[in-house]
Amino acid sequence: MLRMPEFEVHVPRTASEAAALRRSLPDSMYVAGGTDLLPNLKHWLHTPKHLVSLSAVEELVGIELLGDGTLRIGAGTSLHAVATSDVVRREVPGLASAAGAVAGPQHRRMGTLGGNVMLDTRCLFYNQSEEWRRSLTYCLKKDGDWCHVIGSSKRCVAAHSADTVPVLLAVGASIETDAAALPLDDLYVMDGRYEQNRSLDPATLVRAIVIPPRARGHRSVYRKVRSRGAVDFPQLGVGIAGSFDGDVVTGLVGVLSAVLPKPKAIKGFEAAVGKSLDDAVIDDLAELAFKQTHPQTSLHGDPAWRRHMVRVEVRRALRDLRQ
Repeated sequence: MLRMPEFEVHVPRTASEAAALRRSLPDSMYVAGGTDLLPNLKHWLHTPKHLVSLSAVEELVGIELLGDGTLRIGAGTSLHAVATSDVVRREVPGLASAAGAVAGPQHRRMGTLGGNVMLDTRCLFYNQSEEWRRSLTYCLKKDGDWCHVIGSSKRCVAAHSADTVPVLLAVGASIETDAAALPLDDLYVMDGRYEQNRSLDPATLVRAIVIPPRARGHRSVYRKVRSRGAVDFPQLGVGIAGSFDGDVVTGLVGVLSAVLPKPKAIKGFEAAVGKSLDDAVIDDLAELAFKQTHPQTSLHGDPAWRRHMVRVEVRRALRDLRQ
């Protein structure tokens, strides 16, 4: 049996109260659905004395399409609600697909969009029991001073593995916090350690994810590579968003996850603007993504195979986008 460290749970009713509690309590963490945090507590990856629960903060829940076409989704909205929302399916179908690909049905009913956006990075040397990690003298991400993946004491390469983020980045999403608004692209940094893999102060409360109005002819897709058909983190995630005038591309953005400590934007997709997504263009873009991608051994799956799957899945995603 894996026992969690002792902690006290606080249940505020408003977002402001939650943020104030988090800042006033030493050694505390937020918990929403808890689908990732609670297993991490069982592995003693975190040992907080206090948990500030967001489960009763109703203002964090909801999906709203504003008059100008902006889509605002409360950070506490369940992944199930995002995946099954008619508004999300119509406006950003790739996001609905991504939310529906997270773990299994029970996890999606408990897990939240904000929790997925703020998901901790993952690594084969980190997401293990305390006994396992101690036997290996720990790692740079937790309690140690050495990254076993790249053999370095300078940088942790635990992989960013949130399903919804590639699509959110592709559509130019931002986040509302208790302090200010921030482009989602500014949130992540190239260091997998928990206290350093996001640019926000850990006490900052994410209130909502905001997607700007979509361009005419908007389409979006998400594709996921994983060992099992469900209840698995991605070995590769591909999010692509595009806009079209008929069959002609007027904008195209592609983002990969589960490759590096931060999501990876694919460079050069703008070359497709003004063209139709015929097979030759799609093959060129897939090859472009392949050449830019070099996965590490921080996740399950041979890195060479995962790199090959970048070419395969980007091609499939673009063909899905074309239809």
